[in-house]
Amino acid sequence: MKIRGIIFDKDGTLFDIQRSWSEWANIFVTNFSKEHNLEITKLADAIHFDLASSKFLRESIFVHGSVDEVVDAISRLFPRITKTAIHSGLFENSSDAKQVPLTDLHKLFSSLNTITFGLVTNDSENNAINHLKQHNLTQYFDMIIGYDSGYGSKPESGQLEAFLRKTNLLPQEVLMIGDSIYDLVAANRINMPCLGVLSGTANEKDLSAHTPFLIDSVDKLHGWLKKTFPQN
Repeated sequence: MKIRGIIFDKDGTLFDIQRSWSEWANIFVTNFSKEHNLEITKLADAIHFDLASSKFLRESIFVHGSVDEVVDAISRLFPRITKTAIHSGLFENSSDAKQVPLTDLHKLFSSLNTITFGLVTNDSENNAINHLKQHNLTQYFDMIIGYDSGYGSKPESGQLEAFLRKTNLLPQEVLMIGDSIYDLVAANRINMPCLGVLSGTANEKDLSAHTPFLIDSVDKLHGWLKKTFPQN
């Protein structure tokens, strides 16, 4: 089977999750805890962000979950704060978080120019577009889908199915690439081939339970694709 489409996750797959989001996370927990008189350590724990190292932990809901899941995680620890206030706090300056690509993405996408690309993220559609614009990457994607685009969020498969409808491709013709279990589970629901990348916070054991295909990062994608799908 020839791969005619690729769906990329965003954070941890195309962009370095730690280097792109750690500064923003520090500012968020500092400002939001001051504004609402919260314990900063407890707030950081809610999103599994380690203040000492300024890194997201392996199990971080911020890394793989939807915005609604992050809001719920914070709300459970701080029920007196409205979900609307939490949502607003999370989106304050988030579209401006400086994204650090994991490889030369222009070179990667250009080398795969016969393939149709989509981006599916549990971040918002607006943030996804703005983050791609930081590196002039939006032109490569036929469809950019966030948790708020109207198709649900991962690990459900609605976002992936929307890409299939737009491109008229079969699930077997599309490869889902992501760094989290959510990415792989969404693909497995509709029998879409999926490739795990070890450039996020999940480890090999986490991802190998959901796909036989793993690479260190998208930097290795072109060679892996030629080897695994020779028709490409």
